Amino acid sequence: MTTDRIEVYAGPEGSVYGDGSRGYPVRDLHSAMRLVRQRRAPGQRAVAWLMGGTYRQSETLELGPDDSFTTFAALDEQAPPVFEGAVPVTGWRSVVVNGVSALAAPAPAARGRALYVGGERAPRPSFPAGGGFLRMESVEGLDPTAGFVETLFDGADRFTYAAGDVPELAEPERVEVVVPHYWVQERMPITSIDRERRKIASSLRSIFALRDDAAQAFARYRLENVAESFGQVPGEWYLDATGLLAGADGPHVLYLPRDGETADELDVRMPVLDVFVRLGGTGAEPVREVRFEGVSFAYADFAEVPPAVPPFGVREDPVLPTDVPFAADVQAASTVPAAVQFVGARSCAFVDGSITHVGGYGLSLGPGSRGNLVSGSRFFDLGAGAVRSGGSVDAASDEFNRSNEVSDNDIERGGRVYPSCVAVLFQHGAHNVIAHNHIRDFFYTGVSVGWMWDYEDSPSQGNLVVGNHIHDLGQGLLNDMGGVYLLGIAPGTAVRGNHIHDVECANYGGWGIYLDEGSSHVVIEDNVVHHVSSQCYHHHYGRESIIRHNVFAYGANGQVSITRPERLVSFTIERNLLLGAGSPGFTGTPGPRDLREYTIVSDLNLFWDESPVDGAVLAANGDKAAGADGRLEWSIVEPMDDEWRALGHDRHSMIADPGFTGGADASGEPGTRREFQVADDSPAHDLGIRVPDVSRAGPRPVADRLHPLAARTRRDQFARAQG
Repeated sequence: MTTDRIEVYAGPEGSVYGDGSRGYPVRDLHSAMRLVRQRRAPGQRAVAWLMGGTYRQSETLELGPDDSFTTFAALDEQAPPVFEGAVPVTGWRSVVVNGVSALAAPAPAARGRALYVGGERAPRPSFPAGGGFLRMESVEGLDPTAGFVETLFDGADRFTYAAGDVPELAEPERVEVVVPHYWVQERMPITSIDRERRKIASSLRSIFALRDDAAQAFARYRLENVAESFGQVPGEWYLDATGLLAGADGPHVLYLPRDGETADELDVRMPVLDVFVRLGGTGAEPVREVRFEGVSFAYADFAEVPPAVPPFGVREDPVLPTDVPFAADVQAASTVPAAVQFVGARSCAFVDGSITHVGGYGLSLGPGSRGNLVSGSRFFDLGAGAVRSGGSVDAASDEFNRSNEVSDNDIERGGRVYPSCVAVLFQHGAHNVIAHNHIRDFFYTGVSVGWMWDYEDSPSQGNLVVGNHIHDLGQGLLNDMGGVYLLGIAPGTAVRGNHIHDVECANYGGWGIYLDEGSSHVVIEDNVVHHVSSQCYHHHYGRESIIRHNVFAYGANGQVSITRPERLVSFTIERNLLLGAGSPGFTGTPGPRDLREYTIVSDLNLFWDESPVDGAVLAANGDKAAGADGRLEWSIVEPMDDEWRALGHDRHSMIADPGFTGGADASGEPGTRREFQVADDSPAHDLGIRVPDVSRAGPRPVADRLHPLAARTRRDQFARAQG
């Protein structure tokens, strides 16, 4: 095998007839690969040097095992190559639609669900216009006050709407019913509306019962892509598939300009591609060492809603119908496709690039992917999350995923189409690293690891979630989320040095760190979690985890809670700083979740409350009741400080002012602190608490990124080391 490598060049102004030299480059990825395949010897390395600028891409680049050892690299790090899967929309003219002056232009396709104006995702018209929700009147066979778990999977493909709620729709088959509930958002395309009986039917069945989860009411919903609503909210668009509304032949894009926007200046793009690159290997025959360095991909989406089809890899798979397409995945939008797909990939890399403005996940690591790196990249404006990894449940299988790393990425503004997505989702997999990412502006969980419910044997072990900055999640839309979420028995897994804050749920479950069903043998240390709408740490059920040296502050419903207490030791929690503002350190709920049922080891913690409730600084039972707006509100019903200690908990812990050195809000109001460092004479030191410093959470300087796949390809492959 030759040690020399093939080099070809591509540029936006290249030629389909180019020979791939720097002076006569080709003009796209497909042409570059055609030359590489013609010229390479088996196993020979190749580099496609990509000149800066914008490339139009309309077809997926498919790479197989024979394409291993190929690098796609920016020729100039300061001039990135950008591959766009959209085409410009031009030829605008003035029209009147629904009595409002708007703009219309020929559409590049008769189907499509996304449009970008000035680089921003434009919304489709909805009803009620501009936001808000309607409430279903009834769902046949469903009692919304019945048990949460018992009715969970009682999905439906139709419901009854309240009189006067739904307007006449000229094109109902183009409208989607959007239902945010539980921890998912259902997206149900309408097939018919029975006006006489007030029933809406969909082509997709909801995965969960059409109720408003814990609120014991029928589900909220809105209608999206409603032609009759177009013209009410500036910046919205509508795909007029027939041209009837535009008074023209063929499909047209309708757009209601914002103030100051004119037809001459509009930069409008419509995606015509869903997947940019697919590495198609298997565990037995992988694609090896394919690299993307400094490469950007932008604008991709699906023409239609991709249905969720079982199996989902969950306990309920055996009883879910296999011939029914669903309106949502069971969790995490886990089957939504990605714009860049690695399947059966080994030692491949996506570094220092970007994936933006896409309709699903950014990048996926499919079955059999091992030893890959996704690092130093930007993921922005995503229909779902940034990265998802999922392979076989069998750790001995070639299709099992392991030893992948997602690190030092900037991940922002996801879940724009699938709000139940996870920013970084790792299902089955072991010895993976999710480190030093900056994750923000999502509607559900930030990082999720594991995919095995209950105490079943889980292959997801030895995973590290370290040094991430995760914030502004939930935003009041969904439930049952965490900044970091773990699932299943996971020895060797650690959640360490993360900064998590501002997590807000709709009805329940806006947690900072969340160990769900069966999560066991995990170490949680050196994290700072604050300003969450439920508790900072939540433990559904599981055994023998260790929680130490964390700061848990300003959980609206307390700092630590358990959903299902067990007779075995759930966790040991020692040497933590628990800070409240009218919210106790530990909270339970009268009944099976009562604090008296907790079996934990808790000691040497420091408690403080800036607006304490008498007898409820350490512990209290609380409960939720519906507020004036129908939302559930939590309050203390039973202070338990004395009884908590009488039960043997926190005998050596202290209630004392931690002696913070700064970071308080100028107003001095309780619950406003954002920094949690303590003075040298703080009682935290007397208890042996190592107060974490998370100022370095998030992406590290390039020099500190030491993964062996992180280094960029050298222009001169035989250059001597300097010094």
